[in-house]
Amino acid sequence: MEWITEFITQYGLIAMFLLIALEYACLPLPSEVVLPLSGALAVTSGKPLMLVIVISVVAGLLGSMICYSIGYSGGNLVLDKLMHRYPSTKKGIESTRRFYQQYASLSVGIGRVIPLFRTYISFIAGITKQTLSSFLLASMLGILVWNTALITLGYLLADRWQLVIGYYEQGKWFILIGAILMMGIILFYKLSQKKVGK
Repeated sequence: MEWITEFITQYGLIAMFLLIALEYACLPLPSEVVLPLSGALAVTSGKPLMLVIVISVVAGLLGSMICYSIGYSGGNLVLDKLMHRYPSTKKGIESTRRFYQQYASLSVGIGRVIPLFRTYISFIAGITKQTLSSFLLASMLGILVWNTALITLGYLLADRWQLVIGYYEQGKWFILIGAILMMGIILFYKLSQKKVGK
């Protein structure tokens, strides 16, 4: 954690951009540290909050594209090998793939604000060959919400930005459960609409 603080403090927006891009490219970097610290940096360096948010969104999209491209070019090969080696997984993988293809944009948009899921959604989007335009649009909206929330908290708390980590740790499971419930309600609504249509 300390090296992240030192890196951003020393190199400012360039370090912030790089770390956010790498985190969205599925590297294990904690956004709950990088983003609030970026908000605190905006205060201490006199950078406008909106500039920091915009840079963070661009970095997030760039990192997401890396993960999306990996999934798009080689993800199906990995899944095919997995299903060949473990035939019992085939049914589950195929049903998950069909579900995602049907609700791709919604999954990406909501997935961007779900802890433990928000970065890996890019890989899934690539595997299922989601169109680049819908992937980027849904990602941009989700990334904007997530990054704005954490960067703004860091900006408002400034030298006490580390408090955000505590808030995040306390609230991340509520976010996760809430997002899963929301997706469940939407899925139930869609399925019931199909039955009515029949």
